[in-house]
Amino acid sequence: MAQIGRNMKDAIIIDNSPTSYMLQPECGLPILSWYDDPNDKALFDYIPVLIEMAKINDMREAITGFVRNNTFSASTALSVVAQIREREFHENQKRE
Repeated sequence: MAQIGRNMKDAIIIDNSPTSYMLQPECGLPILSWYDDPNDKALFDYIPVLIEMAKINDMREAITGFVRNNTFSASTALSVVAQIREREFHENQKRE
């Protein structure tokens, strides 16, 4: 992805196979496979996490903070993102 000009701090790769993001593991969010399941809603579960992640400066810091062994919980992810947002807020206050 970096080779095509994407800023990696803004990149997220959501995939069921860790091989898909093995070159950028700090950008990878694992998801369950959905083969032949028209009722699959796994991606919908990611929406609250993705919305909160959009509010931070670098996705990689968050992802490396909550993804473990190609899995994560939404509550842990939201907690990590909240901590990053709080830190970034204080850093911005100091600059002003």
